[in-house]
Amino acid sequence: MRFADPQACPDCRGAIAGQSTCPHCGLDLTSAEVRQLWQTLLQADELLARAALRRDRSVQAPPPPQAADPFATAAPPPPPPAAPAPVPPATPPPPAQSPTVGPLPSYPQPGPVPADYALGGFLQSGQLRAGERTPPKEWSVGTILLTLGAFGLIVAGFIFVTRSWGDLGLVGRTLVLLGVTAGFAALGVWVTRRTLRASAEAVWTVVLALLTLDFFAARHEGMLGLDGMSIAWAWVVWGVVLVGLGILIGRFARAFLNADLLSTALVGGLGITLAGIGAANVPADWDMPWRSILALVAAGLLALATRPAGIRPLTITARVVVAAFFTWSYVVAVIGLVDHPKVDELVGDGHGLPLVLMAVAAVVIAWLVAPVRIWAVALAVFAVCALVAVPSGDAWRPEGAWLAVAGLAAVLAVAASRGTNAWAKGLRGGATPVVGGLVLLHLGLLADVFNAIGNGFDAAWSGPWDGRLDPVWAEDTAAWVVIPMVIGLVVVAWFVPRWPELKAIHRHASSAVAVALALGALVAVVEARLQLWAGVSALMVVAAALLAAHVRNLGVLVGPTAAVLVGFAAALAAPNQGVSASAYVAGAVVLAGLSYAKGADWARQTYAIASVIAFVGGLVAAADLLDPPHAVPALVGVVVSLALVAATGVVLRDQPVRIGVEAAAGFTMFVALIAEGSTSEAAVRWTIVGVVLIGLSFVVPDRQWYLWLGGAALAVAYVLLVVDSGFSFVEAYTLPLGAIALAVGFYFVRKKPDMETWLLLGPGLTLALVPSVPQALANPTDLRALLLGIGAAAALTLGIRFSWQAPFVFGVTILTLLVLFNIGPYANAAPRVVLIAAVSAMLLGFGITWEDRVRDGRKLVGYVRSMR
Repeated sequence: MRFADPQACPDCRGAIAGQSTCPHCGLDLTSAEVRQLWQTLLQADELLARAALRRDRSVQAPPPPQAADPFATAAPPPPPPAAPAPVPPATPPPPAQSPTVGPLPSYPQPGPVPADYALGGFLQSGQLRAGERTPPKEWSVGTILLTLGAFGLIVAGFIFVTRSWGDLGLVGRTLVLLGVTAGFAALGVWVTRRTLRASAEAVWTVVLALLTLDFFAARHEGMLGLDGMSIAWAWVVWGVVLVGLGILIGRFARAFLNADLLSTALVGGLGITLAGIGAANVPADWDMPWRSILALVAAGLLALATRPAGIRPLTITARVVVAAFFTWSYVVAVIGLVDHPKVDELVGDGHGLPLVLMAVAAVVIAWLVAPVRIWAVALAVFAVCALVAVPSGDAWRPEGAWLAVAGLAAVLAVAASRGTNAWAKGLRGGATPVVGGLVLLHLGLLADVFNAIGNGFDAAWSGPWDGRLDPVWAEDTAAWVVIPMVIGLVVVAWFVPRWPELKAIHRHASSAVAVALALGALVAVVEARLQLWAGVSALMVVAAALLAAHVRNLGVLVGPTAAVLVGFAAALAAPNQGVSASAYVAGAVVLAGLSYAKGADWARQTYAIASVIAFVGGLVAAADLLDPPHAVPALVGVVVSLALVAATGVVLRDQPVRIGVEAAAGFTMFVALIAEGSTSEAAVRWTIVGVVLIGLSFVVPDRQWYLWLGGAALAVAYVLLVVDSGFSFVEAYTLPLGAIALAVGFYFVRKKPDMETWLLLGPGLTLALVPSVPQALANPTDLRALLLGIGAAAALTLGIRFSWQAPFVFGVTILTLLVLFNIGPYANAAPRVVLIAAVSAMLLGFGITWEDRVRDGRKLVGYVRSMR
């Protein structure tokens, strides 16, 4: 049996398996006492082993291997004890002398638990692995009890002061205050000297809370003349006292604990906060910006006073508190600037001076405190911009603010484009809100652009060509202001991508300039209230410039920006038809240039489609301006579309935009074909399309399928002509088309002998014969039935002569139907017994000769299948 068993609790001997606390008796296995007990048990096992060796008088063997210390971690195992010298049998050892014991294993003295034991529990390996981090220590039961106790005492003291204080006299109150506070102060000194850090944190917190209660209670009761002190000065005084007490207690505790108390550091920060708030309320008649600055000064001086103490938690807390006061003072100064934007108020009444002081303070802080230099410079830059923009906007609304923002953004964008140190980064940080404000200003002014477009569509083609664009959101603004605004936006777009932080988008500076130029031009033509034709012309000139930049490949967004600008220009031109026609044609030219330039095929296809639609629409609108006959504009659309299709097949045969141009021209042609007009006018349009497409099928080698489209168009034209002529019989519509289809089919039957007749002759036979069948069967004895029978017989003859399946099937089917319907009236007039006898005789004959009929039927099916 061994006393030191790593699998058993040293108290209850219950089984354990790596826990930090015994699951049976609750013993804390990570405490220093248990570690010392473990070393003692190991020593006992060693002594027993030596006694057994001495009893057996045998050669001293090495002591049994020690069990792994479940409480130790990084300490190496102690060396084996030295074997004692052999003792002769005749010389017994002195009875009073204890056996010689080798070197005992070292174990830690009672005190703070090493960091290696923060894991808690028994470590099977005895030490932390290399690179393994120790997890944070959980609160112990003692720490929790100390915290609850301290909090309870504070609450009890508060309740006592507020509820039972009035029952005591002045002497009693004084004694209570002094006695309780002095007692806890003595307890704080005692626990600090005993190096009980958690207890020191709790007790000193109670002491400082009691001192605070003592001070304000004494002021309330008029002790020591404190009732003559205003509450604001009381906060200032007590804040200073708290800071001093925090420094004194912190330095005293560091001498014994070799660490800084967090509670006193937090109390010091609270003292700085109280002193700052109190200082802000001392001059109650001052404006809030000045009171905020006074609070900042008071907090800053107290924070500086804490630096010689060298208490790091207190220093950090003081910096956080001062930063909060600085932020508050800065915001209040900006609000004061906005509330008093007039120049005489800012200069004469001094309402702008607080923000000036905050800007100077930010520069000083940036100079002295390197870690916050970027933020401090940014705040200083923003303060200067606010001091310029706010009074400018108030002096001249809204143009003053627009000019100030545009100018400041341009200057800051240029000035911040170089440098990588903290000062330059801070400058860019302060410039960012101003640059963003300029962009947002232009985006906001787009509301007037969309409003002008909406008004134009409401009065489409009914307004004068020299009418003015009317802004609503920013009416009555000076027209010339838009020029520096556009210049400022372009400068920002060129220099901001050159900032070191935006190096990844530096190569897109040209695209940014293109977007800025288009946005600025849109806003400018509306806000300047230009005449309709002048505004649209200006936008088209900018689009043409962007086209030139796109041709030179100056940016990936230059081309799309030009296309979007063309669309806006066409939309703004809606009030007048002449301006719209000109805008459509000019836009088509720009879009055609975009489609011709280099770029992705899908983009070029898109530009080509838009160009064709705009071009055809512009020419149609221009033709309608001449007040021609009603059918002329639609005819112009058909002719122009056909011309574009022909030009595509001849000129753009090898260009990637060919498909897009053909599709767009086909769309515009179809729209023109179905345009409103009489039946005869529509027939003329369809006839022109059919003839031209059939002609193009012979001119364009890879567009032979135009022949079928042309034929279909001619068929539609013929039907429209027949409808317009008032014919009532169906053959007038279908027979000519069937004849044409049969002629084409006979031509290809000879040209392509491997193709089936159903594909080549089936459509023509269907159009020529099938539409007449219903009326011929209804009147099987009239002329239509006779002519249909002749046509079916001709088809049957052709089928048998040339072994063509389609004519054969059409002929047999139609002739059979005609014969049956011709016999029908006579069969119906004959007596029923004759009809029954005839049918029975036929069935009997078929039954007797069934096998021959089956053989003949198979031959007939094989004959038909063998046809072409």
